[in-house]
Amino acid sequence: MKGAYATALAAILVVVALCDGRADGGDPAAGAGARERVLAAAVRLVGTTEATGRNDGDAIDRILGSVGLAGTGNPYCAAYNRYCYDLAGLRGVGPRSAWSPDWVQAPTWTRAAGGAVPLPADAWGIYFPSKGRVAHTGLVRRWGQSVVVTLEGNTSPEAGSGTEADRNGDGVWCKRRLVRQIYSVRDWIGAMK
Repeated sequence: MKGAYATALAAILVVVALCDGRADGGDPAAGAGARERVLAAAVRLVGTTEATGRNDGDAIDRILGSVGLAGTGNPYCAAYNRYCYDLAGLRGVGPRSAWSPDWVQAPTWTRAAGGAVPLPADAWGIYFPSKGRVAHTGLVRRWGQSVVVTLEGNTSPEAGSGTEADRNGDGVWCKRRLVRQIYSVRDWIGAMK
């Protein structure tokens, strides 16, 4: 029990250090207020966990409900993006979908080709060769030269490495990922102009 407690405490401290509750990092371009609202909603959900580890519980059902899947126990990484946009008042921005590839369709940045520097609240995707597609998504908190601070649902609190726990974890977490892990990014808010 002590080991589990220490691991949980360490995960919480990492989340506090990475996601201190401020929605800073907004861009000065059009939509800055929208980006900050999305980040504020996303940060408030950090630490939300599943009831029994089966994509379940009241909070997870609310997230899944944003895409019409409450009570199904389906994966919810893409639903988390949708829920955060909804909470930010952006109900018509981005796909109303639980399918992670939908969140990075027509990307504005890709690992292979580059593109516009990703901004806070942009949706990103990780490609899983075993699935042959993007199979996990989340939101950019801060984009750096080599590290991205992310906000994501249905993941584990550990550092991202493209493992099964990355795309089927126990809750909503703030993480640090290497830019090279990110396959593509889509700026839905910038498209509002």
